[in-house]
Amino acid sequence: MESSVQPDPAVSQNFKAEDDSPLPSLRTHLCAETGERFLLWTDVQHAFKGIDHLKAWRRTSERILFTIDATGELHHPLRIPYNLSGYVVVHRTFHEDQTEDFNDGQVDTQDQPLDEIIPSLKHLFYLYNHLESMNKSQRGYFRQVAANTQYCHSMVEEELERLDNGGVRVLVDGKDRGQLLEELHNLQQKIPEWEYRNICYNTLHGNSREYGHAMSALFLTLPSDLNSWNDLDPSTHQFCLHFLCDSYNQDATPENLPQHVHLSNHPGYSLKQPEEFFQKYGDYILRMLQTVKHGYTDNDYDIPPLDTLKILWNCDSNIIGSCFTMDIESLVDRAISYFQELSLPKWKGSLGLTHDQSAAIKTYLDVQDGDTAESNLHRYIGKEWHVYWKCEAHAHQSLSSQSLEHLKEFVHCHGGHVNIQQARIRVELKSMSEADQFQTLLCNTKYVFDVSIKLRWEATRSVMRMLCLDIAKTGTGILELDGITLDIDPQGYDQYRNKLFYHDVISKSGLRFISILNYPRPKDQCVYVNKYSLQLETQLAQSSPNWMALKSDLLKFHNVVLKEQDPSEWKSAATKLQTALEKHELSGTYMVTIYNDKWNAAFDPKRGVVVEVHSEDMVCPKSMLSAGSIRMLGVHLNYLDFIQEFFSTVRANTELQDLIVSYYGHDILYHMENIVQMWYTSSRPFRLTLIDRMKDTHGQVVAQLAFRDCGMEDPSDGTTNLHTGDISPPFSQQQAVHELADVVFTQWDCDHVFSKISDYSALFLDMASRQHPSVLTLFTLDVSCLSRDGLSTVQEVLRRSDLEHFHIVCTPVNFHSESIARVLGSVQWSTLKSLVFAGNNIEAWIDLYQPPFSSSLLSLQIRGTWPNIQELSHSNVLFIIQLICASPMVELCFQNVRLQEPRDWELIVDSVDYSLLEMLDLGAASISQLASMPDAANLFISRVEQAREDTIGAKLMLRAFTLDITVLSHPNLAAVQGILSVCRLEELRFECPPFDPKLSALIAQVLASVNWTFLERLDLTGYNISEWIQLLHNIETPRLQSLSIQRLERVEQTLVHSSVLFTKQCNRASPLEELSFGHVPLQDRLDWVRLVESMDPSLVGSGFRV
Repeated sequence: MESSVQPDPAVSQNFKAEDDSPLPSLRTHLCAETGERFLLWTDVQHAFKGIDHLKAWRRTSERILFTIDATGELHHPLRIPYNLSGYVVVHRTFHEDQTEDFNDGQVDTQDQPLDEIIPSLKHLFYLYNHLESMNKSQRGYFRQVAANTQYCHSMVEEELERLDNGGVRVLVDGKDRGQLLEELHNLQQKIPEWEYRNICYNTLHGNSREYGHAMSALFLTLPSDLNSWNDLDPSTHQFCLHFLCDSYNQDATPENLPQHVHLSNHPGYSLKQPEEFFQKYGDYILRMLQTVKHGYTDNDYDIPPLDTLKILWNCDSNIIGSCFTMDIESLVDRAISYFQELSLPKWKGSLGLTHDQSAAIKTYLDVQDGDTAESNLHRYIGKEWHVYWKCEAHAHQSLSSQSLEHLKEFVHCHGGHVNIQQARIRVELKSMSEADQFQTLLCNTKYVFDVSIKLRWEATRSVMRMLCLDIAKTGTGILELDGITLDIDPQGYDQYRNKLFYHDVISKSGLRFISILNYPRPKDQCVYVNKYSLQLETQLAQSSPNWMALKSDLLKFHNVVLKEQDPSEWKSAATKLQTALEKHELSGTYMVTIYNDKWNAAFDPKRGVVVEVHSEDMVCPKSMLSAGSIRMLGVHLNYLDFIQEFFSTVRANTELQDLIVSYYGHDILYHMENIVQMWYTSSRPFRLTLIDRMKDTHGQVVAQLAFRDCGMEDPSDGTTNLHTGDISPPFSQQQAVHELADVVFTQWDCDHVFSKISDYSALFLDMASRQHPSVLTLFTLDVSCLSRDGLSTVQEVLRRSDLEHFHIVCTPVNFHSESIARVLGSVQWSTLKSLVFAGNNIEAWIDLYQPPFSSSLLSLQIRGTWPNIQELSHSNVLFIIQLICASPMVELCFQNVRLQEPRDWELIVDSVDYSLLEMLDLGAASISQLASMPDAANLFISRVEQAREDTIGAKLMLRAFTLDITVLSHPNLAAVQGILSVCRLEELRFECPPFDPKLSALIAQVLASVNWTFLERLDLTGYNISEWIQLLHNIETPRLQSLSIQRLERVEQTLVHSSVLFTKQCNRASPLEELSFGHVPLQDRLDWVRLVESMDPSLVGSGFRV
């Protein structure tokens, strides 16, 4: 019966000619039953006179096939599937003198080449050849090709008969009409064989190899007793089910062990409710009987024909019955006849047995006491974790028996057991050393098990990662763990920082299914499969679920979430997912989490809503962020460009309970006003957590905030403008104090402030430091956004803090000099270890700073902002000297600064204790001015040499040195050489301006004085990089880690081949961890290949930048 169709004028099919010129479009039709769009072939023929066939735009030769119905027959009238890309119309071709219609009887009777007269013939031979090679193709496509072949065959026969009636003699490759028809007839006779082989292939390789089986998918359903069988008496029609060994050809073959399918050495099972069983499995039963009778062989399976009796290999007649072995052929024939007469419903779709279908067979078996439903077959986990059921001989043919005994002994001594038939192991481990021993024994068996481990020790996160990866090396795909702590796999705000079992285990190993018991509550369980996790309120009913089918169901839900922008569409998808979870006996699932590279989302499958989202820089489907149902929102802000979108997301989710903001120590405190006000005006209070993810903090939770009173004020009182999109409302000190008074800092471990703060964030810090004093150890003072009130607040914060690192951004002091001076005076100088002055107003700030000097300062940095060179007054120098003399200074930095009185360098040099100084960072302006003062330079050299003699091993590390033309002026040359010769150089910066070739010899002298042994970073920046590189060819840098080559913007220059050779030379001396090319193309493009080939990928990684 043809399905009803209706025109679909809204969708048209595009066409074009073979020369790519456009042709008229045709309207499509819509099938009411399947929802598929198609074209009627008659419409196409009417629109394009003389058409021979259609082909896809992107395929140059293949014809489009007609579609088939559910029975495998062509639709009538014929249909062409709708193609979004469009079709190419191919017309018939004839000789120029052949323009008459054959039916007119006026065609010239001379011999005609058949491939021109009947274009369909070549296509028919192609279809036959294609059909012959399609034994291992999907069943649906094979049936479509077969139906099109039959149709084309009949059309060719009709055409040949019409030509013969018209008096046309046909010859093709010397074959006349009769010979051609005979050849086509012979091909047609082969179709049943090809059909049989395709049915066998899809029966054996369908869903079975994708999902695995709960028990053997190969079985025979045979009469229990032929002697009592009476065709006319249904009560005598008793059947017995016999499983087959699911052996396949790719196994390693021990001597004298045949690799073919055979009967299990078991008497078989009587059937309960046989009529129901036959209605459900009858079509599959008949196909298996026919396959065993006639035999089938491919690359994986060898099922010998029944008449060879190889099917009885290794069967003991005392077990399966002597009558059975003697009458096996008659039993199979009788069973085939019986099931053919039942007119059983045909299976639609895949012919293979699914995991669930194989599991359901167990319910129809009459299992006797002391027996199992698996016969005597063993569960075998093969390649790609596919499950097969084999006899003991075939399952254990690669098993090391001695190693298995050692494994059993170990497992027995550790409170576990080994079920070799089910390929499952359970063991209790008390230490990582026991885990290593278990993994070694497991690996030595050369057999794959599902593993269950009870942890009897407090394992760390890194140890658990190592354990899982080691277990995965044994081939295990399913792992169950009992005893995982929240420290290993945290929940709540910390769970998305790095999901151990997804990011570190499943995505990097062969494990495909991980089940965690008693987590996070005693009756809970967490399941990981692929990029998904499920949290359950109850334990899994089955220890080895069909994880591949589960993954497929989760993927369908995932695709809907990504595709559909309307969250209401998720509910229908969630309903289907919930049904699937019940099928997998996971009805207790209360949360499904999807993991991605940039975002993770947790869903409530019962409500069909997203409840938790964690995102990097708000990279997440917008529909998810605005769903309104999120209870926990975690956002990591690499950049603050997303702050507006972040606020909008928070406001949209009125059910929010936890807001987690992680960052890399940037301006998050500056935006605290907006965060707190948004929080304060929320219709429902939520907990706020701040996490710093800098490298040295490892995701430290720096703050957790809550409100004293859950009753929020009406946000419509006009105090904020957040709902209008304004994220910077006017600051009100009184309003801010009122808001922050309700904040409770349940946790506050924020020991640093890296960036500028506002008056509001200063009040925020003040509240935090009152509740958690003496936490702050690093503070950056940037007063550009602070009023007098804000400065007073900062003064109180610093007074209560024991600062160790103080970074001063030297902005203009304007009218707040007295307030700033009080802020500087409030610092607890006795605990300070490092002090930084940075900016364009260093002199003014140093004049304001009059601290009580102490012996705690270890590092002093004076950093001007390039290109402006800061000049330090004599009073500034005296301040610096006082700091140096009062402290055991180990690090000293002068960058982009020089002294108003150059002779002051001698005072600075004389004040330093070089036996303690480890790092000296001098910029071009400083080193040039120092080198220009011979007394100061010589004093520096002598003091360093003296310190080297007095202190064994002491040698000053000149951390950074900037070399430019001003440094290399002839009068300074000796001083520069002397300074470089006494220092260990860690970082060297070359500013590469054009230079007089006469200076080459002087520069070479300077480079010869450098101790390159300790150099870790080399930067070349400027106009004439290639010329400067020429001077470096003979250097050796055994510790070089970073090489940076940057030309100035808007300056055209390329690197010559010799420059690339220098880069390769540096990499050979010490494999670079970072190589940076900025705005510098290579003169020879092949040098890129040579350069990349010289790199060590394991060391360069993401550090390689171009």
